[in-house]
Amino acid sequence: MLVKQLGLKILNTVLEVWKRPKNIGLSLVKYGLFALGFIFGGREILSLIIRVFLGTVPESYLDIQNRIFAFDAWFFAICIIVIISGILTIYFDRKSQNRTYIILIEAKGLRDDDGTTLEKAVLSHYKGNIVRILLDLRNRMDGKVLGMQQALDDIAATHRSLLQHKSDLDRGKITTVYGGLTPVPYTFLTGIMLDDEGKVITYDWDRSIEAWRRLDELDDEKLFIFEEKFLPEEKPDIVVAISFSYPIDLQDIKSTFNNYPILMITLDGLSSDSHWSQSKQNRLAQEFLEVVKKLSQKGVNRIHLLMAAPNSTVFTFGRRYDKRNLPEIIVYQFEKGNSPTYPWGVRMPVSGVNSAEIIRTDLQEDNKNNQ
Repeated sequence: MLVKQLGLKILNTVLEVWKRPKNIGLSLVKYGLFALGFIFGGREILSLIIRVFLGTVPESYLDIQNRIFAFDAWFFAICIIVIISGILTIYFDRKSQNRTYIILIEAKGLRDDDGTTLEKAVLSHYKGNIVRILLDLRNRMDGKVLGMQQALDDIAATHRSLLQHKSDLDRGKITTVYGGLTPVPYTFLTGIMLDDEGKVITYDWDRSIEAWRRLDELDDEKLFIFEEKFLPEEKPDIVVAISFSYPIDLQDIKSTFNNYPILMITLDGLSSDSHWSQSKQNRLAQEFLEVVKKLSQKGVNRIHLLMAAPNSTVFTFGRRYDKRNLPEIIVYQFEKGNSPTYPWGVRMPVSGVNSAEIIRTDLQEDNKNNQ
């Protein structure tokens, strides 16, 4: 009776362990050891139990037992493989838990198709647990960018989400990655918002290969060329036009800003494929800041910025703009064929401006026509 109760208790224990939620690696080790113990000790225990209940071991059982002996080496090898697999699974699970986190900020606004995912491109260079923050400024109903104020609110929400994730995770294990395709004012604002968030690794969309690329090329040391086109009357406002990938036409500028002095900045070797160096972008952004400092010393209080540049370059310039010590800045959107050519822009939250604000030049033009 005692042996029978012991047997039932063992059976109940095995069933309980079997039904319990399991760690896969731990389960492999557990069941591998269980099978190993049964192969090399279970038969003797089973023979003992049979003798207790029947008094003798049947010949048929002994025949089966002898056949099993012939496969002991195979059973042993299989059990060892299962146990080693379990140990490796436990090891890699724990290693995975200790990996860095990749906070991936993806901004969408100019492309309706998803193409090659930014996440896939990032994971080919960095290992970690992806924490994705999507800034989607597209309106899928009509293919247009979201309402301007809603876009500003979404960018602010993205920044808050980033701060929340950073407060929840170990900052020493976080890598922040940005990649996007949004209108110039929104991209510059995103850079402004991420100014104080430490190192941010930037990706850009390469149209020639239809894929995301990291900014990992060497600096070609190309410089900016400056050309001042000041009107006779000096004013506290100035238009700064940066031609990085495409030339900005002076007549397009004057269609919107015909009363301000103009500073044309053109990249030597103007190209839409010359921005794949982060160090180059940082250097040129710093060069731009030095120019803005000099303008500030001359009494300029507000910069009207026009940029014909890749998304990553606009983002870098936004991140490098000093929010406290430089003049107020409004970044404008180019609309080819529109009148005016730069119908709206975003006043950035810098130089005492508390929050981003939409500036409409097309409404100003309408008011002039109605007067």
